Amino acid sequence: MNPADPVRGPDAPMHPVRGPAVWRADDMAGRDDWLHVLAEDEVAELSAAADEACAGGFDLLGLDRGRFDLSSSLSETLARIRSRIIDGLGFVQIRGLPVARFGRRKAATIFWGIAQHFGDEVVSQNARGNLLDHVKDIGQEFRDPTSRGPYTRERIEYHTDACDVVGLLCLHPSVSGGESTLASGGAVHNEMLCRRPDLVEALLEPVYRDRRGEVPSGREPWYAMPVFNFFEGHLSITNEPSYIDSVARFFDTNPNSPAQLEGLRLLDEIAEELHFDIAFEAGDMQFLHNHTVMHSRQAFTDFPDPARKRHLLRIWLLTHDGRPVPPVFFERNGSPDTSRRPGGIVGTDTTPRVPLDGL
Repeated sequence: MNPADPVRGPDAPMHPVRGPAVWRADDMAGRDDWLHVLAEDEVAELSAAADEACAGGFDLLGLDRGRFDLSSSLSETLARIRSRIIDGLGFVQIRGLPVARFGRRKAATIFWGIAQHFGDEVVSQNARGNLLDHVKDIGQEFRDPTSRGPYTRERIEYHTDACDVVGLLCLHPSVSGGESTLASGGAVHNEMLCRRPDLVEALLEPVYRDRRGEVPSGREPWYAMPVFNFFEGHLSITNEPSYIDSVARFFDTNPNSPAQLEGLRLLDEIAEELHFDIAFEAGDMQFLHNHTVMHSRQAFTDFPDPARKRHLLRIWLLTHDGRPVPPVFFERNGSPDTSRRPGGIVGTDTTPRVPLDGL
């Protein structure tokens, strides 16, 4: 954490929030604590750990922190990076993994192994049970109410995912576009509070969202939870624009109020004003704290060669000792009676899987 960062909270409704995760793009000028470039000896150690983990047969489902054996020095480095993600800026980019030399299987093993140092549990990202998902264009479009943003080439509005920490590994960047754009949820909240406190108040109320075909057993095909969630002195943000946009199909009239819809538009506009761009390079790993940082992706142009198309691997993590989140977060999935933390997406017959070669 940067010593100059402001001290966090406690956060309270209808008051500005503060802390190291409250930043604007111009605050990033001259800072490099969001970027960790792997040294040669770190790459060599990660390579050896992956080789050892795979020696008895490849099974990421069984690969936890204990089986991804790292030195105390590198483990301490990853612990410091985790602190930057959870308690600091809210995001880190790790650069320098030679994915072309290692190949997808070994690179995925290293990505998974590093992720074990940032979270305690990997959760499913769709009803099929993908614990490691593929972010690439497969021809889907947002106008399809069952589509998902990772499978399009369209711009994705500023949003959050159903987890505590989200990680991405870039296997292939695009020809152009596809930049990862990050915005501090706290900074966006504070700016909206200055301009339109009435819209902040509207987003403190539950906002209805479409499950877009991924419905847990016994649940409705929609659910509702606020965008701005204050709980035990923490502001946690959850925003899913495409899921909100299509929810009206289940009702005679849109269940979300005009003020809420206006607030969501302003939220995206302010996030775009304050955002910080990061261009993905092959081998980049990005990890961000899903409760404090919203992320977007610019539209992109792909290579015509299928083998060179933009392709990222994604992982969703829960942190068992993470910040307290309100019980309403279980509206998306799970129950406080059966789960330590809310997170993930499940359907009626979800089975955990780790597909390396496609969706």
